[in-house]
Amino acid sequence: MINNIQFRLMNIFRIYKSIIYFAIATTTLFIACDRDNDDDIPVIEEDVYTPVEMTPVSGLRIAWDYSSMQQLAEKGNTPEMIRLSDSSLVMVYASEGSIYQKKSWNNGLSWDNPSVLFPKSTHKGIDGDYDLTYTDLMVQPTIILLSDGDLLAACGVRYSYTVSDTEINFPASILVRRISGNGTVMEPVQEVYSNLGCEYPDFLELPSGVVQLYFSNGSSSVNIEMMSSTALVVETIAQRIEMLSSEDGGETWSSSLEEYGPDGIYSAWTGSKVIASRLNKNNNCPAASIVNNNIVVAFGDNNTVTYKPYIVRSTVADNWSYAITGDTPDRDYALYEILPEKYNMGVPDLISLPQGESVLSYETDAGRTSDKKIMEVAISNENAMDFKHRTRPFPFTQDVEAIGNSLLNFNDSSVVALTSSDFQNNEVLAPWMIKGYLIDELTINKREIEDHPIFVGGQSDANIRVGLGIDENNLYFEVIANDQTPVSAETGTESGDGIYLYIDAANRSLLDVDTGISKFWISSTGEVLRWDGKEGVWIVASSDGIDVIETTTDSGYKLAITLPKNKLVNFSTSVIRFGVGLTDYVTPEQGKTELLALCEDMRSSTWLKVTF
Repeated sequence: MINNIQFRLMNIFRIYKSIIYFAIATTTLFIACDRDNDDDIPVIEEDVYTPVEMTPVSGLRIAWDYSSMQQLAEKGNTPEMIRLSDSSLVMVYASEGSIYQKKSWNNGLSWDNPSVLFPKSTHKGIDGDYDLTYTDLMVQPTIILLSDGDLLAACGVRYSYTVSDTEINFPASILVRRISGNGTVMEPVQEVYSNLGCEYPDFLELPSGVVQLYFSNGSSSVNIEMMSSTALVVETIAQRIEMLSSEDGGETWSSSLEEYGPDGIYSAWTGSKVIASRLNKNNNCPAASIVNNNIVVAFGDNNTVTYKPYIVRSTVADNWSYAITGDTPDRDYALYEILPEKYNMGVPDLISLPQGESVLSYETDAGRTSDKKIMEVAISNENAMDFKHRTRPFPFTQDVEAIGNSLLNFNDSSVVALTSSDFQNNEVLAPWMIKGYLIDELTINKREIEDHPIFVGGQSDANIRVGLGIDENNLYFEVIANDQTPVSAETGTESGDGIYLYIDAANRSLLDVDTGISKFWISSTGEVLRWDGKEGVWIVASSDGIDVIETTTDSGYKLAITLPKNKLVNFSTSVIRFGVGLTDYVTPEQGKTELLALCEDMRSSTWLKVTF
């Protein structure tokens, strides 16, 4: 029996052996034939790591300060803020059909009681022999400080009425009000334009002193009687950007109410200049600024399906000698990145900075799983083009919105973002503000650290400010941490309060991490952990030689860090890239990590440029 089994096994072995020999012979034949045609034999090699150099993130970035976030009124929307010549702040906002103003004497830490700037009102409409009462809802306020010290405020008006239990309202008018006598004299309210689709006013003062008022307007003229009729079709088919001007500080305007038709039975507003339009599309929500010698206007444009921010421009000298229609060289898509059409990004605001850059805000549903939009901000170069470095000032969850936004150039080193949000109450919008710090590329040339220009703290009340120094042998870092709930990490772990430092010593600006790129974690108690980059991954390394002096403060802790240059590989004597992050823990099991705005953990190309 055993011999029989052995015999069968030997036969099976011979069969398999024959199959193997045949396969080898066949493969050899094919290779030989292939060699006759091509002497290059493909060789399969293991993947070899190749570092990828990236164009670095350069220029200005904004770091938002969660601890500065403040609700400015119980309810309201579309807030806007300006700084007066006496350094006080004035805010205007809409609430329940009226426009209110508030004033702050301490940089927005507290505010006076609100006063009414444009009150809600009513007027009588006509439908044949039938009289109808309209409610005039004041919306979309704007305000400007003129060079002579007076203020100009404006708002849109929506006519509202109810028919068969259905509430109907439509954009209809622009009102203006001067505030003189150092803010103490409220001059009478003027109506400066009225038409279906007339809304979203925005002021601009030219160097000559001429004041311009930009607004959205319906593309078809509608007279006053038509606007007072229930028969009016209130749907706006198309809007365009128009402009009025005043040469006397807003006392009089280029617009006027003209009569026409038999015996002047009809009347309509004239005197506006068309700035931008697109056939059968909405160009709306203008925001104007002067950039270099150009007048620049940002607005929403539903060119294809959804709104995206666009820019039109004219020299101050030319001052809109012709209307910009369709896609022309004078109309630019505002953003550097072409974003998917499914994203709706409208209602922009625009400010120019003393540094030369411009900042653009808009509301967007990009990446939002709910139908609630969020405020987003982008920064341009010196020509108000190719806006990038996008950030979201308010760290709201998906069920919270931030719409009706505006921006304020707060001072030389910071901006303020304002929004309308249901952050504290899911049923009621209220005006909110948050401060953002302008962080530019650094130049350091001495050991002493006199200021702390780098800020991280957009996700919680905890934050850090960081300053850098250098001498012949060392890099120096001083970190001032504001953290009222300190959590000490267990030795050898990162589960506690502390900071991250990132150094691209050779300024390689890579897609990931490799030789010469290092990461350090320094706990709030001074412990140091280190990782070095190698072929796209972080490798644990020795932290020997790095000195940390930790100090407990009333508001948190302070770290003085000395990093010898000889502890870094291929250290550049002229420029490095630097990143920083904050770990904020509530318990050893619950915490979050936040990096400097636009920085990514493994992408050194996103870190800040530091020049020596």
